[in-house]
Amino acid sequence: MSIRLSFALATMFLIACGSTEVETPSLAEEAAPVATVEARSEVADSVYTNGRIYTVNEAQPWAEAVAIKDGRFLVVGSNADIETVTGESTEVIELAGAFAMPGLGDPHMHHSMIMPRRAFCGLPGTFHEPTEQDTLAALEECIANHPKDREWFVAQGFSSPVMSSETLTRETLDRLIPDKPAYIEDESGHNVWFNTPAMEAAGVTQDMEDTPEFFFSRTEDGGLAGVAYEAAMNPFIAAMPPIDTEIKKISYLKLHDEALSKGITAVGDGYVFEPDLQAWQELKLEGRLNQHIVLYLKGNLGTAELTPVETLLQWWNDHDLPGHMGVKIGMGGAIESVSEALVDGYADPKNSARPIIDAETFANYVAQLDEAGFQIKVHAIGDGSVRATLDGYENTIAKNGNNRLRHHIDHASLIHADDFQRIVDLDVACSIWPPLNAPVAYNIKGIKPMLKPETWDRMYDNRARWDAGIRLYNHSDAPAAVLWPWFGMEATITRGFPGKPDVEKMGPQHALTLEETIIAHTINAAWSLRLDAVTGSIEPGKFADMIILNHDLFEIKPTAIHDTSVQKTIFKGRVVYQAE
Repeated sequence: MSIRLSFALATMFLIACGSTEVETPSLAEEAAPVATVEARSEVADSVYTNGRIYTVNEAQPWAEAVAIKDGRFLVVGSNADIETVTGESTEVIELAGAFAMPGLGDPHMHHSMIMPRRAFCGLPGTFHEPTEQDTLAALEECIANHPKDREWFVAQGFSSPVMSSETLTRETLDRLIPDKPAYIEDESGHNVWFNTPAMEAAGVTQDMEDTPEFFFSRTEDGGLAGVAYEAAMNPFIAAMPPIDTEIKKISYLKLHDEALSKGITAVGDGYVFEPDLQAWQELKLEGRLNQHIVLYLKGNLGTAELTPVETLLQWWNDHDLPGHMGVKIGMGGAIESVSEALVDGYADPKNSARPIIDAETFANYVAQLDEAGFQIKVHAIGDGSVRATLDGYENTIAKNGNNRLRHHIDHASLIHADDFQRIVDLDVACSIWPPLNAPVAYNIKGIKPMLKPETWDRMYDNRARWDAGIRLYNHSDAPAAVLWPWFGMEATITRGFPGKPDVEKMGPQHALTLEETIIAHTINAAWSLRLDAVTGSIEPGKFADMIILNHDLFEIKPTAIHDTSVQKTIFKGRVVYQAE
């Protein structure tokens, strides 16, 4: 039976079962050829033998060896199975009992929105546990080494909870950087510390009115203290000189290469703006992208102003970009800045927030994007924002008969239990945000004080979500959070702080198992990227995306997972990272 005929039969079967979600063979990145018996008569390009390989394939969870042909897994099975496709030209790699598994997915990173701001200065964030003095020392070093010819001083990555309000002022930055505008974004990307020259360059004045989506830190007399939150960042962003394409490419590749070193072979860039597309196009055409990549174009940013669907289509069609069409929408901001809607409200009754986009506008936008073929990724942290997102998704998914484009919700730190079944019925996947399953300062100092105790108790309640049938997947938000999947895996399983056993755990009743956590980092992450047909598990016909680790995750204590290191990352059959 030919590959084309096999695919046709599979398509007929899926349609007969009521599914319209079938990719065509012409979509090379989203439709794997069906493995056939005849394929076993081929000679493999390479084989990996004598390993302990966890496949994340329910039908065959473990294998001893794999054979690879033309960048795809040809045979997955025993050493004897592999011998049938091993020829004189086949490269044989001896695993010697080493543990291997599928490459990881990270559907929500920030190559475009954050990495260029770190091109000349990345400050230590939450996961480095810096003090305010550590942060200021790092900032002073950046100032000393910052290129003198840059019109603005731009940096990113400080941890807001460790900084005092007395320090986060224009006066502090005016002393440190008196001669040019300074824009220093915190690690979350939801607020920026600015100096007086930046305020003047951006046309920002103390007379600007604060709203739930656009506000500043204030002095006692109502002046601008020095921090802009959410959409109040936008005037500064608009005033900054554009970052040139070469710096963007360098920045994107820095995160790209770091991800490969951590075993990540499929990623989503969670906010891409029109000026960023040239850099992505060039990297693709230059053949420098060694990952599956999906770009999510900017639907909105901090305000209810939406990019018209026609404009998004023009952005896409005017460029040769990796992946399929995607759009990122923000329905909220952050809990610590009181810009996320909560079903049961904040601890302080004076605090309140609403979804950024009103219900009717959001629902209409979802319908337009879906009809145009855009997959939607929504930023929603609070359970009120999650509920509003579900409301907007509901009619479109019901009309289609299924969530054919895999619209999903990222962050989802809080989901109200009353919405669990709706999520399952709509087949909407949600992130577990693994690094923040640990009791890091961002959680304990930044978020916990903002919430009612009963609301805090259900933060990242992954156990209940998984048991309810919600499809959970990993994302890091890197570099807004640490790019360290093994830290996140351990935190998801132990709910403790990796490497610090004496720190009190955060909601241990919400823990997932190792198997569940691996699924979230592999096949479920691939599903959210619409790539599970070609990656996320080790199966014949899928791309040969595989990582080899320094130890067997199933043989070590959960508290040792953070010490995992990747020895080799394989993407489409090629070694794209090798530990020294």
